[in-house]
Amino acid sequence: MPPVTELVILPIKPDTPDATVSSILDANVATLLAQPGCQRVRSSRVHEDPNKLRLFADWESLAAHRAFAAKPDEYGPFLQRMGPIIDASAGGPRKAPYHVEFSPFPPLALNGGGAAGGKGPVSEILTAYFASDVGDAAREAAVKTMREFLAKMASFAEGFTGQTAVGWSVETDVDYKGEPSRALVTVIGWTSVEAHMKKTRENPEFEKIIPMVRGLEGLKGIEMVHVTNTTVERS
Repeated sequence: MPPVTELVILPIKPDTPDATVSSILDANVATLLAQPGCQRVRSSRVHEDPNKLRLFADWESLAAHRAFAAKPDEYGPFLQRMGPIIDASAGGPRKAPYHVEFSPFPPLALNGGGAAGGKGPVSEILTAYFASDVGDAAREAAVKTMREFLAKMASFAEGFTGQTAVGWSVETDVDYKGEPSRALVTVIGWTSVEAHMKKTRENPEFEKIIPMVRGLEGLKGIEMVHVTNTTVERS
């Protein structure tokens, strides 16, 4: 089995003190890193919505993660700790965790500037959604096009660290607007959110190449957020 990165999105109650979130998160990160096969865990509030917490856990295989989920004495308390800070009233269906087979692995573009191998503090998470039964040829073509887009962007982008990772979700039932979908996730490293959103996206050259992404065959839609991850490695 190839290595995978688990992606988690958690809506946090707006009035939860940062210290409470940090304490619970630290305990759960420690639990994850104590599991066989968990290599590192990254976490960040979402720049566009600070009440959303993103987690990115690298596992040596999907089986390693499933083995942890099959331990009720450890997995049960792990979930229960998060309960008091989760905002159950957050609008829309809560997206279940899913796994991505990133290339390259580990996806250093997620690590942030302060972690080993990370070149910039900000990671753009660009998620493109397709039909759950998207074929192998279409998936290969989408990855090829995405890498071509990134190469073209590198010629003019300001604040682009050069670090990227691209991969498809293992799951074919990733929620997108209530529909089961397959997700192509691209991670792009930046020196700042402004470098991406202002200096690069407002460059006329960007408008010339973005149709490469928006025109991907079978594309349902795209979501994009930025995170500044704290990365904890397995000791």
